[in-house]
Formats: sequence, structure tokens, C-alpha cells
Amino acid sequence: MFEEPERFKTPFEEGYRPLGRAEMTDGQKGGVRLRCGDTTVEVSAPAPGIFRVGMFPGGHPVEYGSWAVVEGACDPPATELRESEGGIVLRAGDLEAHVSLDPLRVGFADDSGRPFAADDARLGMGTLRDGRLRLYKRREEGERFFGCGERTGGLEKTGSRQIFWNVDPPLGHTAALSNLYSSIPFYLSLRGGGSYGLFLDSPRRSVLDLAKEDGELVAYEADGGDLVYYVLAGPAPRDVVERYTALTGRTPMPPLWALGYQQSRWSYEPETRLREVAREFRERDIPCDVLYLDIDYMDGFRVFTWDEEKFPTPEKLISDLAEDGFRVVTIVDPGVKVDGDYPVYREGREKGFFCLAPDGEEYRNVVWPGVCAFPDFTDPGVRAWWGEKHRALVDAGVAGIWCDMNEPSLGIPRQSTMPPEVVHPGGGRPREHGEVHNAYGMLMARATREGLLRLRPEERPFVITRSGYAGVQRHALQWTGDNSSWWEHLWMAMPQLQNMGLSGVAWAGVDIGGFGDDCDGELLARFTEFGVLQPFCRNHSAKGTREQEPWVFGEPYESVCRRMIKLRYRLLPYLYSLFEECHRTGAPILRPLFFEFPEDGRTRTTDDEFMLGSALLAAPITRRGASHRHVYLPEGAWFHLWSGERIEGPADVLARAPLGEPPLYVRANHPLPLGPEISHTGERSPEDPLTLLIHAADGSGSTTLYEDEGDGFGYEEGVYARRRISCEGAGGRTTVRLGEREGSYEPGPREVLLDVRGAGEVREVRVDGEERGFRTGDGRLLVQLGERPGETVIEIEAT
Repeated sequence: MFEEPERFKTPFEEGYRPLGRAEMTDGQKGGVRLRCGDTTVEVSAPAPGIFRVGMFPGGHPVEYGSWAVVEGACDPPATELRESEGGIVLRAGDLEAHVSLDPLRVGFADDSGRPFAADDARLGMGTLRDGRLRLYKRREEGERFFGCGERTGGLEKTGSRQIFWNVDPPLGHTAALSNLYSSIPFYLSLRGGGSYGLFLDSPRRSVLDLAKEDGELVAYEADGGDLVYYVLAGPAPRDVVERYTALTGRTPMPPLWALGYQQSRWSYEPETRLREVAREFRERDIPCDVLYLDIDYMDGFRVFTWDEEKFPTPEKLISDLAEDGFRVVTIVDPGVKVDGDYPVYREGREKGFFCLAPDGEEYRNVVWPGVCAFPDFTDPGVRAWWGEKHRALVDAGVAGIWCDMNEPSLGIPRQSTMPPEVVHPGGGRPREHGEVHNAYGMLMARATREGLLRLRPEERPFVITRSGYAGVQRHALQWTGDNSSWWEHLWMAMPQLQNMGLSGVAWAGVDIGGFGDDCDGELLARFTEFGVLQPFCRNHSAKGTREQEPWVFGEPYESVCRRMIKLRYRLLPYLYSLFEECHRTGAPILRPLFFEFPEDGRTRTTDDEFMLGSALLAAPITRRGASHRHVYLPEGAWFHLWSGERIEGPADVLARAPLGEPPLYVRANHPLPLGPEISHTGERSPEDPLTLLIHAADGSGSTTLYEDEGDGFGYEEGVYARRRISCEGAGGRTTVRLGEREGSYEPGPREVLLDVRGAGEVREVRVDGEERGFRTGDGRLLVQLGERPGETVIEIEAT
């Protein structure tokens, strides 16, 4: 496994010292511990399909405390330890960790004996003179890399150098910038049809070199501390992501209203402007669920306050909007204005809740309110205090919280961040900021979510964050920060969100229309065509730019936006089901084609298309003036959503795409559950009719329909309805099965409409063996069904 290559490899920098000969000190349940000089290395299997390697230099104790890993996620499987020539083999299930003792090197193998994630024979793990840690892995032939969380550029990251250090980048960030607001040092490897993942658990500044410096090496570097990494087995990308999210946490079930369309701007002020925007949505018949208040709703930008001149009666404002189906989300920043008359600051200072300068004085910098202090979110007591402070917003009726500027972003120097030497008292466990930097924003989001759970225990919290670290998906959704009204940023949103989904952050989205610069009608229309398919669907723009609500550019753009947003609402049953699948398994909602088709090599370079779940393929238009584009369709039958045209994949298609008809293809035999047109989710009823849109062909497929109360936590006690809906076609016969309903939730006595396309000239339909009337026309078969909990079988005979 650790054969040396013919040519001599040199480390990227002089002064690197790889680990040498090691001795086993302990062979314990689930793992093995080794000693190499003053360095301890432990190799273990903390959970099925997962290996963990920890390197603790300089006599550091073996500790795995982590803000990324879910408490209780580690449940060691049965392991077998045996000696091998020159080393040790640790077997857990179908996987093996191979440990060479002289020198100490670690690699892994699957049940076929194929090696993966093997240390480089010469370089392995080690340290640099300045205390940085280094890990070299061998890149196998044909191995390609994806993931790394929120990144610029394309989907594939092979040949790149990824920096993990959260910053507030310059507005208009381009592919030349590696690090943005969030850091997730995780990559997913593909080689042939096989896959594995590697997660490096350090919130310090770190760098991941994915075969850029040396095409045969992957290298990881962290600024000190310990080196802890997890290897997550495949064989498929789906298996890797499922294991990674079992380790770092799954996306909580959102309230249904959070899946609706959302409208924001910096800033809607005063309150009359917010009311005007709400009125426009309803009068123009454009669905919308959420309106946002940016920083100008506050009194001098002091968090947890209201500007009494601009918003004199926030409770009445929010109550009035709620009567018309709108919820209000407010922004909150971590900077607390230094003001002795301001209770939040005064209380935080008295309790010692703020970060400190190295000399022990309160650390201060400038943000929107002026000179600010910054809460130490590493302290559980501070997180509880911060969460309670949201009562001032919750009592006014605010529905959700938007955590911004939480890298943290500072004003001196402009768009800088907290210096590494700042001290976090930590409630008795002090740390320098450099040790925890990438986790700061996530810990703020955690404090917010936990606070909302305490303040409103019967409602699912809605929290947005700009900054995060691995595991952030447990606490908040993430939007990608300050994009621009550029066609290039519309394109970049696709690979960006696909890589975030692969990295566990499935509930994510970019600002529709772009935040910075001026949008125009065509760009807004195309951005909306894409945006309604994002897990998080929000239009947001900056102060000083053109307004970009769906109607501001007139026709035909308003009608296009209306049509697309209405499509979003019709898709809600499907989208909600995808969120439940994500919550249960970690599967991304918006996913790369190779997630569904890992054996198809073409899908690895196709990053301007994506799958929405398993049933819908989208290929948005991202060029001005374009009305056609190339689309690659993988194996199987596909149906163009708008025209009904059937195409057999794999195929390269020149798709016609006028405004309002972006290229969308439904996968044959994968039912698409659709709801009625509504103006907001508050109009939803358990009695709403449900349409099951199925494009039939020879072959088989299925989707899962999930429903519950739309809020609250009854689903944790079984109050949900989940059923598998499958379709199988062969020789003129199509069989649709609505599986038995699982769970105690009852949708209601509703109408279920089976809408089948592509079945041929239908001559007979039987439902559970009995003939049933049907309607046909325009290539459609329509069959009325009633809602029932048991299995229903529909057989369609065609010529």
C-alpha cells in the first residue's frame, strides 16, 4: 500500500519532518494507539464505514472534542486487530486500516482490497518547524476531488489549493478567491465508480492542496494544534455523504413556510415601505411567504432594538403582515455597540461575556454601530445569554433570525477579521481566536437556534447564517453572502451549491438577482428561473443598487418571475419530501448529476446542470440573450417539462429555452408530487388536491412523498405520512404503486389526481383490480383517486 514511486518527491516547503518509526502502545476496543517520539497517533473506527486518525504532537493528550462532530455520533463497530508484515491491520466491517510502523503511515482498503486515502510513503504525517501540521496522501490514478463547502469556481476541485479561513471577501468575489465566509475542510473523491470522503477537523486556518503543487499528492496543512481526520467510505457518493452527515449532523426539518419565496433588500425602511412591498405581491398575484428587515430596523444598529421612528409599532406591523400571509425575518450581527447606556452591552461587560485583547482588556473594533465588543460564543453561558436576548424580537412576532457579519467581519482594517491572538475566555477554558476562528459564526448560529427553541419550543427555528464550519447544517441554513448581479455569478451559483450539498450544507441558496451592482429584467428573470429551484429561495439586493422585486422591470419579466415562483409553490410537496430525505439521510436537495449517476464519467464535468432530487434535471440559462443551450442527459428516458418531448439518454441536446421555459427534464418513471397554486403556505390545507405527475416509459423508478403538520415536532413522535410511489413500464403496460402510508399523520379527505404522460393510447385503467374511468387528451392520462392509507395499485393498459 505504501510503495515509493520511482521519482523522489520533495515536500512543498523545507523544514518538514515526517513521522518516523512507531511502536504500538495500546490495542483497544475499536482502535490502536501508537507512539512516535513525543507524538501519539491513534487509528480507530468510531462508527460503521468511518475511520478516524488522530495525531497529537508534543505530548498533547488524546482528545477529540469537536464543534463539528455530533455528540453521540460515534458508535464503534466490532473491530479485529491483526499483525501484518511491517505493521498492523485494523478491520471494521468490510473496511481495513493498514498501519505501517517503520515509518508510521496509514492507509485504507475496501472489501475488494482496493486502497484509498493512503499516506504518501515518503511524507505521511508530520510537522513543520513553526508548529504547523502537515498530512500527505497519495493521489490514486484517475482520482478527482469535489466538495470543500462554499467555494468559487467550478464543481471539480482537482488541481486547486483551497484555503479555509473565514473572511468577508470584497464585493464581487470571483473564482480567483478561494476562501469565502465559510470553511468546511472536507473533500469527496471519485475514482471510476467508487467514492470516499475525507474530513479534516480543525477550525484553525488550514489549507488543502488537491494535487495542485504535485499532481500525485494531496496535502493538508493546519496552523498548529492536533491533526484529526475522518475517512468516510463509499462506495457511492450517496454513501459518503450519508456517513459524513451522520458524523457532523443532519439538516433539521424546516417549517414549511421557509420553503416559500422570500423577499429582502438592504433595507426596507420605514415600515410603510415594507407594507407597500407586501401589498404589491398580493395585488400582482405573485406568491411570497417572507419579508426581511436588514440593519436599518435597529436603533443605531444596536442589536435587539427597534428604531422607534422608522418602526414605531413593530408588533402591529408584524401582526398585520401575518394576517396577509407574510412572516418577517430580522438581521442580527455579533458586534455589540460599546455604550454604557445600552443594556445588552452593559450586561455582557459585567458578566465578562466578551472577547479580550491579549492584555486582558475588552477587545474592540468597528462595525455598523461604531465601536463594538464581541461575544465569546465558545462559552456555553454566553450562548445561552445571547439566545435569550432574542426575546425582544420574538415577542414582537419575528419569525426567524438572519445571522450576518459573523466571520466576524470588522471595519478596521475594512473587511478584516478578528486577529488570531484575541482571547476567548471560554467560560473557564480560554483559547486564542486562531484556534476557533472558523467556528465563530457557526457558534453564533447555534446560540441563536438554541435560544429560539427555548423561546418558542413548539415551533421549528428558522436561522440563516453567512459564516460557518463543518456541522453548521445542524444549526442554520446558509446563504452564500454578497454575490453580484452578474451573469457569471448566476453560473457560479450552480457548482457552488452542489459542492455545499456534497459537504453537508444542503439547505443553502444564493441571492436571486444578485446582491451587489445593478440587475436588469433579463438577468432577474433568468436568476429567478434558477432561484426557485434552490433549497433557499430569496431575492436580496444592496442599498444603492436598482430595486429588483419581481415586478420592477415590467413585462415580459414580471410574468416570467410570476410563472417561476408559482412553479416553486406547485413543487412544494416534492421539495418538502426532499428536505425530509435530507433530514433522514443527508442526501443533498440540489445535487450534482454524478450523485445520481456515479458510473457516468460525463457527469463529473457537467457543473452547469444539476438534479433537484432524483426526478428533475435542471439546466438554467446563464448567458445574456441566449434562447438555446446544450444539455447533457444521462442514461434513461427523459421528458422535457414544457413540451413533453421524450429523449433517450445518454444524449446531448440543443434545448430551446425562451424566457419562462428554462430547460427542465423529468426523469421517466419518477413521480413528481405537485400541489395547487397558492399565494403563500398559509393557504395550504390537508384537503388540498395532490397531483402525481408521472412520465411513463419502459423501466422503473420511484420517489417518496412525505407530509406532516408543516411545523412543530410531532413528526419526531410519528406524526407524519411517508409513502413510496413507484412506476414500472413494460410492453404497453404501466403500473403505478402508491405504497402503504407510514406514520400517523392523515392528510385529509383530498382528491389525488394521477397525471400520466407517455403511456401511449390507453384502452383500460384498473385501480386495485377494478376498472376505473379516465380522461385522455394532449398525450395525458388523468385518473381521479381518493386519499387512502393502504397500498393502491393502478394498472394502465395501452396499445
